[in-house]
Amino acid sequence: MACTTACTSGISALASSRRSAAPAAAAHARPAASLVRLQQRSRVQGGARRLSARRHSTCVRAVLDATEANFEEEVLKSKVPVLVDVWATWCGPCKLMSPMMDWAEKEYGAALKVTKMEADPNPALVEEYKVYGLPCFLLFRDGALVEGSRTEGAMSKKGLQEYLAKHGISAPAKV
Repeated sequence: MACTTACTSGISALASSRRSAAPAAAAHARPAASLVRLQQRSRVQGGARRLSARRHSTCVRAVLDATEANFEEEVLKSKVPVLVDVWATWCGPCKLMSPMMDWAEKEYGAALKVTKMEADPNPALVEEYKVYGLPCFLLFRDGALVEGSRTEGAMSKKGLQEYLAKHGISAPAKV
């Protein structure tokens, strides 16, 4: 219902200006029509309204969350190289990199383990690995930080691919 109120107030504002009300009404017809279609898709069953949604949100998290408690087991003792994304909830560029980490986990499969470590609750690891800026990416192989792998700041998908290739990690060939 908020849409129709906003549209009505928008029409009033436009009508009071030097523009005519007819184009304004036509411009706002779409949101009202969308609202009507949304209401038509609604179903009343057993006295309760059920909205038939076209999109379903499923949260499948393949990227592991590393902490001080599980860092040794999940990162240092891993049989495959591990990419660690150090991030924070308040960091905008970190949020931009989150879908990229999900992509890397799927793209590189068994060739790379991708983990995320929140900086604020893990200060000992942040200090140990000298994380000064966020997001920070660290690459571990055979229980040690790969020399020259620490990089800070958001990057593009191509930049992430180049970063991993520089350190000898390539995506498996697709069949």
